Formats: sequence, C-alpha cells, structure tokens
Amino acid sequence: MRFKNVLLDWSGTLADDLPPVLAATNAVLDHYGRPPLCRESFRREFRLPFAEFYERVLPGVPIAELDPIYTRHFDLAGTPVDALPGAHAFLAHCTETGRRLFLLSSVKRLHFERQARALGFLDYFEHPYTEIADKRHRIGEILQSHGLERDQTLFAGDMVHDIDTARHAGVTAVATLTGYDSRAELESAAPDQIVDDLSQLIPLP
Repeated sequence: MRFKNVLLDWSGTLADDLPPVLAATNAVLDHYGRPPLCRESFRREFRLPFAEFYERVLPGVPIAELDPIYTRHFDLAGTPVDALPGAHAFLAHCTETGRRLFLLSSVKRLHFERQARALGFLDYFEHPYTEIADKRHRIGEILQSHGLERDQTLFAGDMVHDIDTARHAGVTAVATLTGYDSRAELESAAPDQIVDDLSQLIPLP
C-alpha cells in the first residue's frame, strides 16, 4: 500500500457548498455597495487564500470586518449542502483499507461540523484542520505532527491553491473536477492526477 495517508479539502471536493458560499459572498458585496457575482463569475474570480480574493473585490476592507457579515448570511442562506459524487465511496474505501484521513480546509469549523454530521462524514477524519487561511503554511506542520511520510501521502482538492499546497509539502497532488476551479486552471498547476470525482481514486495504490 503506497498511500497510507490522505489529506482532503472540503468545499468542492467532498461537499457542494457553493450555493450558500455564493449567497454569503454576494451579501458581503451588497453590504459594501458592490454588484453581485453570478455563479460562473464567482468561480472564475474566487481564489484561495480568500484574503487575496477579498482584497481584490473589496480593497482595504479588513477580513475581521467582513467575516461576521459572511458568516451571518451563510447561516441564513438555508441552502442544503450535498455530498459530491464519489465522496461517500472514497471515504468508506479509505477507512476499509486502513488509511489515515485528515481534512485540510479553509471552511469554518462550525460549518464543517454541521455539514459533516448531516452528511455522515464527521467520524471519518482522524483530525479535521479547519479555518486554515493559507494551507501552504500548515501542511508541513501537519505531516510532522502526525508522522506522515511524504511519499506515502496525497492531498486532493478542487483548487489551484490545493495543488500548490501539495507541491509545497512534497506530497502527491490530486485535482478533482467537482468544485470551484476549471480543468484548464487545474491543468495549469500540473497536478500528479486529475479525476472527475474522488471515486476515480478507488482503489488507491
């Protein structure tokens, strides 16, 4: 078994939270008198770390000021968050084959716990790392603290930032097409593998 350790992003990789994210983002833009983004415009514009996205669309507005507005409207959106294709099957496969699972995401902890509990995902993870502003700054620490060998570890996510994070840590980079960034954007980051959804990683080597 080559890959003993699997790190996963949340939004766009395991869970489809784009509708409430878009609604909350547009509420923030409206609060500051900016026009809303349509779904496709948001997908084109949004980037991680999210502080860089907001600095571009709302220059000079501190994250600490806009974050409560975002959180309030995310909670009010009332839009269900669904599991993405392949997510259940892949998590179950990793557990059945004895692989260690970790979450590495910028999602708010409260939102993750609520969504993961509703989807039946919460107990899969040995440790969920949430509210990570820049994943590149934390992944090395995670590998070290859990004793994860780089050549036995992969990180799968739906955004260029996830691929950059995997490259930064020297682990295998997997891009999934279920989320925010397009195939062309992900290909530009040169991941080790691109999959339509996580089920295509079954079985892992």
